[in-house]
Amino acid sequence: MRSPRFPILWLGVILGATLFPLEPSETASPFLCVLCGYEELAADCILNVGLFLPLGAALRIAGWRPMRVVAVGSLLSVGVEAAQFFIPGRDSSLSDVVFNTLGTAIGVALAHSVSTWWRPERHRAEVLSIAGVLSAGSVLALTGVLLGPAFPNDTYYGGWTPRLGHLEWYGGRVLQASLGGQVIPPGALAISSQVRQQLLSGAAIDVRGRAGPRPSGLAPLFTIADGHQREILLLGVDGDDIVYRYRTRAIASGFRGPEIRARGALRGIAWRDPLSVIVRPADSGYCFRVNATEHCGLGFTVGAGWALIFGVEAGFLGLKPALNFGWLAALFFPFGLWARFGRAFVVAVLLSLGFLLILPSSIGLLPTPATELVGALAGFLAGWSSTKARGSFSRLR
Repeated sequence: MRSPRFPILWLGVILGATLFPLEPSETASPFLCVLCGYEELAADCILNVGLFLPLGAALRIAGWRPMRVVAVGSLLSVGVEAAQFFIPGRDSSLSDVVFNTLGTAIGVALAHSVSTWWRPERHRAEVLSIAGVLSAGSVLALTGVLLGPAFPNDTYYGGWTPRLGHLEWYGGRVLQASLGGQVIPPGALAISSQVRQQLLSGAAIDVRGRAGPRPSGLAPLFTIADGHQREILLLGVDGDDIVYRYRTRAIASGFRGPEIRARGALRGIAWRDPLSVIVRPADSGYCFRVNATEHCGLGFTVGAGWALIFGVEAGFLGLKPALNFGWLAALFFPFGLWARFGRAFVVAVLLSLGFLLILPSSIGLLPTPATELVGALAGFLAGWSSTKARGSFSRLR
């Protein structure tokens, strides 16, 4: 039987991704509903199948019998869903069990065809290498699309340091808030349609007030919500950081929504000091102006795709660069695995460069930073070097 290290490692990934407390979602699906929330069904399928697929493949490659692997995946899913009843921000449903089990079964099927994609002959490898790059590029493009705004046509409500049960309360004071020069008072907004248009056009957010004590977690300074209590935008304070997030297509589709954060923007501003926060779109990302200091070049990169699946919790902020690196490495690993020198290799390289260097600016993302370019290269090299290990795979029992 082959080494169980990867199955054990991926089990840890599953438990970490499913049992860590989260902010409450907009809607909670009833447990006994199998296909609840058609808007979020695709996201649920992708997330749950993708999470359990590697486990199914790894256990099968480790020598486990197919039905035993599927049974383990199903029982693990049932245990996770039962535990989520008691975890803040987690929703349990039978649809998750169905998709998790399906992901395990697909992983088993992929393991059965390991010789087809792990040791392909040259022509097939060339086709697969281009397909792998196109798949990676599709994921990068989808990341940009999902991070675009999704502001519903509804009645909007302004909030000045609101008390929200799942967040901290900010002890400062808002004296004035505006969007593109239009004053946004607390409460229902009679100009909701104009506010929506301002948001879609990228109007600047301008909040003036007095600083409060540093909150221990994210505390909203200024918010806009709709009549269904869905968060449209939030400008908040987390320690010394200013945090901005808005409703994205990802959130509307059931994925997670990453945030934009200006680290240390409040450093040097004391309790009750005047506070001015302006958030505006720039040529590349966003600029945050906090009193007299401006922080620009903030936003999302192609490496943020993992955050749409797992979210970004405060305790893991320091890991974001490493996770972005790892995400790009995973996406470009198949290219290295199937790469063969020739015309197909040149085409795949050119496509990769286009996806990494040209695509981001056309879909509203920041230019790909050097660390993520290195991540893509590392993934390619890891796939290329793994060719030496291909001979170690024998026929599955």
